[in-house]
Amino acid sequence: MKNNIKFNNSKILYTFSSVNSKYIVELTYDFINQYQLQNTSIKIMSKSNNAISSIDLRKLNIYSLNKKAEKQISNLADVDNDYFVKKTGNKVFNKINVSNFVKNINTRNTSNRNELMCQYAYVYDFYIKSNHNNYSLFLAKKLNYSENYIKNLTKELFVKKYLLKNTTGVPGGVFSKKTLKYFNSL
Repeated sequence: MKNNIKFNNSKILYTFSSVNSKYIVELTYDFINQYQLQNTSIKIMSKSNNAISSIDLRKLNIYSLNKKAEKQISNLADVDNDYFVKKTGNKVFNKINVSNFVKNINTRNTSNRNELMCQYAYVYDFYIKSNHNNYSLFLAKKLNYSENYIKNLTKELFVKKYLLKNTTGVPGGVFSKKTLKYFNSL
């Protein structure tokens, strides 16, 4: 795991050494804020000195490569936190216990709507990375709410600006200032 991950100042480089047995793919990540990573560049190199064809590029599944890389970086932050902090300087990445937020939302144990929305924003962002199929159904089962209520909560996240859309058509978003303020107060 550590062999694939390199650190360059504030950037994290994840390298897949053999994709489709023809390519080396390097994904670069930057911290958007203390709690979130974002893929900012993709570098594709041929393993041999053959030309890179557009047909072969279409066969690359960048979405799944991105998911695998994010998961590995997250695992490294969990398993060897001292090393991760030393290399990135980020002490709070992956430090929020998502299961506590899930429990609070399940038991409806939040003091106000702002707290609920901030906790749901974190849960939404956390699980959207791992479950890309029907995330509203997945979250409904996980949080013990109806799927329609989860869809409405998700819509409210963006309307009331707890999450900001970074790319249209892609689930997930960037934590807003008021959400970050809540996380920093924990």
